[in-house]
Amino acid sequence: MKYYSSFEITAENCLNNRAINYGDGLFETMLIKNNEIPLWDLHWQRLSTSLVLLGLQPIDENLIHNKALSLVGDNQMHVLKLVVFRDDKKRGYASDSQKSHFFMTLNAYKKTKQYEQLTCSTVTLSSQKILAGLKHLNRLEQVLAAQKILNTDFTDAIMSDDSGHIIETISKNIIFFKNNKIYSPLLSDSGVYGVALRWLESQGHKINWKKIEFNDLSEYHGMMVCNSIQGFNSIKNIDNKIYFNKRLKIAGMIISAWNERC
Repeated sequence: MKYYSSFEITAENCLNNRAINYGDGLFETMLIKNNEIPLWDLHWQRLSTSLVLLGLQPIDENLIHNKALSLVGDNQMHVLKLVVFRDDKKRGYASDSQKSHFFMTLNAYKKTKQYEQLTCSTVTLSSQKILAGLKHLNRLEQVLAAQKILNTDFTDAIMSDDSGHIIETISKNIIFFKNNKIYSPLLSDSGVYGVALRWLESQGHKINWKKIEFNDLSEYHGMMVCNSIQGFNSIKNIDNKIYFNKRLKIAGMIISAWNERC
């Protein structure tokens, strides 16, 4: 692992910051390929909007971009994680600081098998309109859900909100297909509006945002999951109970376009 931080790595700075103590910050996880960050603009747009919502001042885009690529010493694929958090060492939840610090880590990309089957998580996502869509540092729900499927045949699980509406998987967004139209769970109260979904819309694909329950799934012909690191993956079935056609033409077109760009 390689890293860079905007602050001196000391015990005081590392143990007394708001990222660790309060989760007062944001993160972006980005794929680096051929010494480029293919979806940089989309990552930066989301980060910039989220900083405003958290009341943090903008950070220097060129500085972050250049520092990130300076960590890369070859043309191999890497995964970069950027964490931005409020710069304040005082105790207490409230802070009047709008300044931020950041650090980034760089790890070699490891290709993981894309499984065609999902299960349903017993862990639900809480509803919070203020935080919906943000890639904030509070991820205990995803941690708990991931722990639940350790040592099982599943590597990911569908997560719903307290009302039973499907939101996303532990680490990916979800899209469904019906009559060549694309649908995705509504993210106005929970979940993260992922960069892969943003890329899909940027390619001219219209996403129909909708509240979707498990009882609705039989209406759809196909299902995919996606994130910015692993791209798009077709799903064959959920718990061997709900089955989808994983060879839809529209799904193949999306995967081909993604592989060409990313």
